[in-house]
Amino acid sequence: MGMSASTHSLADRTIMITGASGGIGLALASSLRAKGCRLVLGTGRGELALVDSLVGHSVVSTEVDVTDPESISALMALAEREFGGFDGLVTAAGIMEQASIDELDLATWSRVISVNLTGTYSIVAASVSPLRRSKHAAVVMLASQLAYTGARSAIAYSASKAGILGLTRSLALELAPGIRVNAVAPGPIETPMTARHATPEWVAAKTSRLAMSRFGTPAEVASAITFLLSDESSYFTGQTLSPNGGGVMP
Repeated sequence: MGMSASTHSLADRTIMITGASGGIGLALASSLRAKGCRLVLGTGRGELALVDSLVGHSVVSTEVDVTDPESISALMALAEREFGGFDGLVTAAGIMEQASIDELDLATWSRVISVNLTGTYSIVAASVSPLRRSKHAAVVMLASQLAYTGARSAIAYSASKAGILGLTRSLALELAPGIRVNAVAPGPIETPMTARHATPEWVAAKTSRLAMSRFGTPAEVASAITFLLSDESSYFTGQTLSPNGGGVMP
């Protein structure tokens, strides 16, 4: 089956995306909108303008703090009010802080874990009830290549993303057969998050370890997520796809 079949299988479905204002989330939202999906977009604080061009009769957006239960409830209420629920969930909200163990304080550690891991769990937990009403329910969580390799000065981030892999497997067992749960673990991707750290030396060090010798694009990750949301992946659950340019080959 080709990509056209995937496009057809997603038409007229409602997908919720957190972190929709980030590089991967925005690329995914643009792609899914073109495929005929209805979208519920959760953005970071002060980032609604980044998704304005997508908002219309089939796309709604709101700021969401994935560490705040009231904010999560408001996002779920928006989906219910506008579309009567949703069929797919993509958890792309996340933060990255660079600090060695000598510099990493407990407050920074807790914030990264709270957003990336606890926040992901909280969104999924709040989504279980509406997803159980769908015949095509799928969850895709954003992990990272660093979940496998770790990285100097990315201790909290690597730990949070490794946690996503365990969460994916546990939730896949917990929510089967009605809700499929998978993850995507990208390698280095050209996003605003990586741009914060992208000195020429940093980029050279990263790309030197990749078989494809380049960073990936948000669109390349969006394609993997789209596959996991679609009926083409109907026998996938508890799995992690790794668009990483050959950086890790488990």
